[in-house]
Amino acid sequence: MILDTDYKWFKFINERVSTYPLMDHLMIFFAEYVQYAFVLLLIMLWWRNKKNNRVIVFQALFAFSLSYTVNRLIELFLYRERPFITHDIVQLVEHAANSSFPSDHAASAISIAATLMMVTLGYRYVWCLFAILIAFSRVWVGVHYPFDVLAGALIGALIALVTHFILIKMKPIADFLRRPIFNP
Repeated sequence: MILDTDYKWFKFINERVSTYPLMDHLMIFFAEYVQYAFVLLLIMLWWRNKKNNRVIVFQALFAFSLSYTVNRLIELFLYRERPFITHDIVQLVEHAANSSFPSDHAASAISIAATLMMVTLGYRYVWCLFAILIAFSRVWVGVHYPFDVLAGALIGALIALVTHFILIKMKPIADFLRRPIFNP
């Protein structure tokens, strides 16, 4: 039932691909390149070294790493073929024929964006919008089903919350973040 609904949503979206060339180019840009904007942001925050910037970078990278690890563990037990393997679709970007579930791009982008939302960094809504567009673009370009992206986004958001409210406050990590490298 869920997989049937998931495919119906995917098909609804995929039927619009190639109908709107501007949208196709925008979605390719978000699916393939905008993720590097997050990397550049974290590098810039580290170099600026203003109050808490390096702690924010550490927290975002910690959440990103955990969400990626959780995705790898899930893929050990749940394998789902990508839409371009199981269906005749319009695919806008090349991708390996590995497991589609859950979406690494969605988990990664959402974990970083959710971290930025919680630490009240300027332009946080822009980063959140970027993360949502990255996640949606993965469906548009034909490499994920909507449920893959929703699961990845949920994993990213939950990991960001656990990292922010629990893990970063644990004594060993809190002590580590008091080191001079994290404080200007």
